[in-house]
Amino acid sequence: MTILVLTLLVLVAIVVLVYPFWAARYGGVLFDDPARDLEAGIRRARNRVYEEIRALQQEYFLGNMTEAEYRGQLQAARQRAAELIREQQQVNETTVAIEDRVDTELREILLRDGEPEERT
Repeated sequence: MTILVLTLLVLVAIVVLVYPFWAARYGGVLFDDPARDLEAGIRRARNRVYEEIRALQQEYFLGNMTEAEYRGQLQAARQRAAELIREQQQVNETTVAIEDRVDTELREILLRDGEPEERT
């Protein structure tokens, strides 16, 4: 019995020591986070739009497109970037609202469970 307890204590100590290194390497994420994935996708899409704007500027300065073409495509790219920024803000606001609601519900549960029940 003593050997079993000591083995379990050693295993727990190893897990406690190894976890920070594992978390640093793999980001400490055990579960998929759809909000984080959506935000990362929006950020990548926005970065692609910014790259498109840079390419448009280069093409215009090299004289490969007219000013009308440049302005039209630039305006469309800017509008798409603005839409992506709005989407990212909505995702952030929704995430904060969900976190606040969960915190509120957990607090209510803890307060309710922390009160002694009346005996009749």
